[in-house]
Amino acid sequence: RPFVAQRLSLQASPLRKSSGPLSPWARAAGGGRRRAAEPATGELHRRSAARHLFDEMDPGREGARIKRRAVEGDVDLFSKLPDDLLRHVLSYLPSRKAVQTCVLGRRWRHQWKELRSLRVTNDKDFDNANHLNKFVNYLLVLRNRSSKLDVVDIKTYQGDDEDWEEEFRYIDVWIRRALELEVKALRVCHHSYWILDEESTMIKCLLPNTPIASTHLVKLELIHVKLKDHALDFSRCPALKYLKMVFCNLSANKIVSLSLKYLSFTYCKFKKIRTRISTPRLISLELVDCLGRTPFLESMPLLVSAFVRLTKCSDCCSNNYEIGGCGTDSCEGCTGGNIGNNSCVLLQGLSSSAHLELTAKPTVFIFRKDLTYCPVFSKLKTLLLNDWCITVGLDPLICFIQHSPALEKLILQLPEIHEDLKDMGVSYDIKKQSFVSKNLTVEVKCHEQDGLVHKILEVLSSCGIPNEKIKILPPARQIRSRCNNPWPPGSLSFEQERT
Repeated sequence: RPFVAQRLSLQASPLRKSSGPLSPWARAAGGGRRRAAEPATGELHRRSAARHLFDEMDPGREGARIKRRAVEGDVDLFSKLPDDLLRHVLSYLPSRKAVQTCVLGRRWRHQWKELRSLRVTNDKDFDNANHLNKFVNYLLVLRNRSSKLDVVDIKTYQGDDEDWEEEFRYIDVWIRRALELEVKALRVCHHSYWILDEESTMIKCLLPNTPIASTHLVKLELIHVKLKDHALDFSRCPALKYLKMVFCNLSANKIVSLSLKYLSFTYCKFKKIRTRISTPRLISLELVDCLGRTPFLESMPLLVSAFVRLTKCSDCCSNNYEIGGCGTDSCEGCTGGNIGNNSCVLLQGLSSSAHLELTAKPTVFIFRKDLTYCPVFSKLKTLLLNDWCITVGLDPLICFIQHSPALEKLILQLPEIHEDLKDMGVSYDIKKQSFVSKNLTVEVKCHEQDGLVHKILEVLSSCGIPNEKIKILPPARQIRSRCNNPWPPGSLSFEQERT
């Protein structure tokens, strides 16, 4: 705790010198030494810090206006609430608004110090990054130290390029302090103007390369941050159930958690060498539009659902080989990657799932290559695929159906124009006799019934699926379309409008 406190070197007005020692948090807020005739250091520090915290509130006008509105109301229902319930209501307010309620009356003066939430998500409330940082730092200093935190939600200030260091100067300190206060749900978002791409080095908010340790943390969400090795070891968080990362740069050989149940990576960047993911108690997985090498999934025996979309990964053959391995030095997707060259990268780890949605660009070969290792999906009930499974003989589609004995619903999403792959004589484990579930129904979503659709219908019929169990449907529209095409065939079900 003293180490965390010393990092909070706030630019407050210096206090008078004194001979007595100061607490670490008082030193962090700019406290000095006191003389014998002066007030106690802690009290003097807290007065100065509070005065600085409320400088921007203009209590003469703003406070009077808020109080007048409260008095003019017909019924003051809040005054009848007990303190615990009142603080519970206030905890849903942004922290800056919650602090401002202290001017409403004597009873309200210290309520904000007991709140079990810290929410700073609107940077427009502050003049610059330094202004926001001071507010959060003083908020942590002045709150009641015996009061724990349930929720911490912080978004850094979005300023000019010249101020980028100040924007995330205290992020790691705030995280450590939140963990000390036994936070249960932690969300940290670093503003960034830059889009993550293969050459991007613009995500500058680097968290310390040390494991996050907390016996209370249940939910963690990180946006636009960079983590290395030990920072992605969550084995010291036995209560952690939810982990979500968006636009994060993940540079680690392994991501570990023995307690995680829900894991989501969206637009994240992995290393050029495969990262292993070890989460044996996982129930739900999202891996959407990530860069770098597709991570290697270890066994997930409790997995129920998985949503995987591969459109930006490095496992892509520039020469359109069906399972990669084109042998061209200039093809980055077919070279490198120390894990998974001779084993199943994704599908074996997903084989216990009951609901799978797997979409990719046709040139991404990971799914097709994994199918050559013949994983069996014994619990799979629903399956959504796009045109990555469409080859000359439709062997990947047939193989997936035959290795899913309990499959009840298959959804195929087809584009207007399909990109052909080079048939290199790939061998899939395909049985000659029909081996499909009797309850299987199929939905084919396409723009028109062209030759490809008719070919798919013939193959499905040869697998023992009668025509009356196959529906040809128009494509669904996306709820939020990220491009001009309202129907990207790689869209996942939660991105589509319900029909």
